[in-house]
Amino acid sequence: MPTHHDDELPTLDAADLSRVTGGASSDMSSMMLPMMMMMMRNRSQGAVAAAPPPAAPPWTPTITVDGVAQPVTASADGTYTTSSSG
Repeated sequence: MPTHHDDELPTLDAADLSRVTGGASSDMSSMMLPMMMMMMRNRSQGAVAAAPPPAAPPWTPTITVDGVAQPVTASADGTYTTSSSG
């Protein structure tokens, strides 16, 4: 007497598979043509691309004492110092 296992997958007849449509392969094939067209269009436009805008100068704080601007020195760790003559 054959034993029944609950963890086995059922088998499908080939006739049942004839009604299966769609799936991942048909989705990918319908996307391939538009993707290839976009890639070709971008390739032809690549040579005419404009140069990127120039980089902005780094920001430097303005420190004033009694309305007088003080000299500011940037440190390697990203902080700023000012020297006072006093």
